[in-house]
Amino acid sequence: MKKPEWAEALDRLLSHQMEVVPPGWKTATQIAKELGLCYEMGKLKARAMVKAGLAERKYFRVKWGRGVRPTPHYRLITPTARRGAASQKPARS
Repeated sequence: MKKPEWAEALDRLLSHQMEVVPPGWKTATQIAKELGLCYEMGKLKARAMVKAGLAERKYFRVKWGRGVRPTPHYRLITPTARRGAASQKPARS
Protein backbone atom coordinates (compact mmCIF):
# COMPACT_ATOMS: atom_id res chain seq x y z
CA MET A 1 0.00 0.00 0.00
CA LYS A 2 1.38 3.38 -1.02
CA LYS A 3 1.74 6.10 1.61
CA PRO A 4 -0.30 9.28 1.18
CA GLU A 5 1.57 12.23 -0.33
CA TRP A 6 1.60 14.16 2.97
CA ALA A 7 3.00 11.16 4.90
CA GLU A 8 5.81 10.77 2.37
CA ALA A 9 6.65 14.50 2.61
CA LEU A 10 6.70 14.30 6.40
CA ASP A 11 8.99 11.24 6.29
CA ARG A 12 11.44 13.12 4.04
CA LEU A 13 11.44 16.11 6.39
CA LEU A 14 12.00 14.01 9.51
CA SER A 15 14.77 11.94 7.92
CA HIS A 16 16.75 15.17 7.31
CA GLN A 17 16.34 16.21 10.96
CA MET A 18 17.58 12.94 12.47
CA GLU A 19 21.16 12.65 13.72
CA VAL A 20 23.42 9.62 13.54
CA VAL A 21 24.35 8.47 17.04
CA PRO A 22 28.10 7.71 17.17
CA PRO A 23 29.31 4.36 18.55
CA GLY A 24 29.61 4.21 22.33
CA TRP A 25 26.54 6.37 23.07
CA LYS A 26 23.58 4.55 24.65
CA THR A 27 20.08 5.49 25.72
CA ALA A 28 18.82 4.88 29.27
CA THR A 29 16.76 2.00 27.87
CA GLN A 30 19.88 0.33 26.44
CA ILE A 31 21.81 0.88 29.68
CA ALA A 32 18.95 -0.56 31.73
CA LYS A 33 18.80 -3.65 29.53
CA GLU A 34 22.58 -4.10 29.78
CA LEU A 35 22.41 -3.85 33.60
CA GLY A 36 19.28 -5.99 33.92
CA LEU A 37 17.23 -3.10 35.33
CA CYS A 38 13.94 -1.43 34.50
CA TYR A 39 14.01 1.77 32.43
CA GLU A 40 13.53 4.11 35.42
CA MET A 41 16.44 2.60 37.36
CA GLY A 42 18.64 2.63 34.25
CA LYS A 43 17.89 6.32 33.80
CA LEU A 44 18.69 7.05 37.46
CA LYS A 45 21.96 5.10 37.28
CA ALA A 46 22.99 6.90 34.06
CA ARG A 47 22.26 10.31 35.61
CA ALA A 48 24.20 9.35 38.75
CA MET A 49 27.21 8.37 36.60
CA VAL A 50 27.07 11.77 34.86
CA LYS A 51 26.84 13.59 38.19
CA ALA A 52 29.84 11.62 39.50
CA GLY A 53 31.87 12.55 36.42
CA LEU A 54 32.09 8.94 35.17
CA ALA A 55 29.86 9.46 32.13
CA GLU A 56 28.67 12.26 29.88
CA ARG A 57 25.23 13.04 28.45
CA LYS A 58 24.42 14.44 25.03
CA TYR A 59 21.12 14.86 23.21
CA PHE A 60 20.75 13.41 19.72
CA ARG A 61 17.70 13.94 17.50
CA VAL A 62 16.40 10.43 16.85
CA LYS A 63 13.18 8.84 15.67
CA TRP A 64 10.65 8.63 18.47
CA GLY A 65 7.35 7.08 17.49
CA ARG A 66 6.21 8.94 14.39
CA GLY A 67 8.41 11.98 14.92
CA VAL A 68 11.95 13.06 15.71
CA ARG A 69 12.89 14.37 19.14
CA PRO A 70 16.02 15.10 21.16
CA THR A 71 16.81 12.04 23.27
CA PRO A 72 19.53 11.85 25.93
CA HIS A 73 22.35 9.43 25.23
CA TYR A 74 25.12 8.53 27.66
CA ARG A 75 28.75 7.53 27.20
CA LEU A 76 31.30 6.40 29.76
CA ILE A 77 34.27 8.71 30.20
CA THR A 78 37.59 6.92 29.95
CA PRO A 79 40.06 7.31 32.85
CA THR A 80 42.57 9.09 30.59
CA ALA A 81 39.95 11.59 29.44
CA ARG A 82 39.02 12.26 33.07
CA ARG A 83 42.65 12.90 34.01
CA GLY A 84 43.06 15.26 31.04
CA ALA A 85 39.95 17.21 32.02
CA ALA A 86 41.11 17.46 35.63
CA SER A 87 44.51 18.82 34.60
CA GLN A 88 42.86 21.50 32.44
CA LYS A 89 40.89 23.01 35.30
CA PRO A 90 42.23 26.44 36.33
CA ALA A 91 44.08 26.55 39.64
CA ARG A 92 42.44 28.37 42.53
CA SER A 93 44.15 31.44 43.92
